[in-house]
Amino acid sequence: MSIDPATHRKLAVDANNATWEILGKALTEISDDDAEEMTRRAYAAAYHWQRAEGAGPANEARASWLLSRVWAVRGNGEVALDHARRCVAVCKSAGLADFDLAYAHEAMARSFAALGDAEQARHHLAIAREVPIADTEDRTLVEADLAGEPWFGLEQ
Repeated sequence: MSIDPATHRKLAVDANNATWEILGKALTEISDDDAEEMTRRAYAAAYHWQRAEGAGPANEARASWLLSRVWAVRGNGEVALDHARRCVAVCKSAGLADFDLAYAHEAMARSFAALGDAEQARHHLAIAREVPIADTEDRTLVEADLAGEPWFGLEQ
């Protein structure tokens, strides 16, 4: 069965939003079953974004970012870092800056924090904070996410 690109786009959006239904909870409210479901939804979003109508490098970067965040929330820094590195690589190869680049470095920072590497975590956190973001609402969103957990005890 073949799914058309427009349907892939709708499914990508739906899976992304469904991931946030769990990811948006307080860490203490995410059960093991929720964590597994959240992970499956994030991978579904990435799968569909790869095939979606009108998708480009920003969608690829954001899918990798979402997977990194999910794995960071699950406390698996190694897998989170793999996805964060992919996010950074996509941003660099596609010339993505602004919002996407800030989030790529936020993912790197959070992944390193999960791994207990405070030096690298602080380094990428500083980069994330320094990325120029043109839109005020986007800057506010990035700063709010940087203030949110999990940071695994990293002093910011």
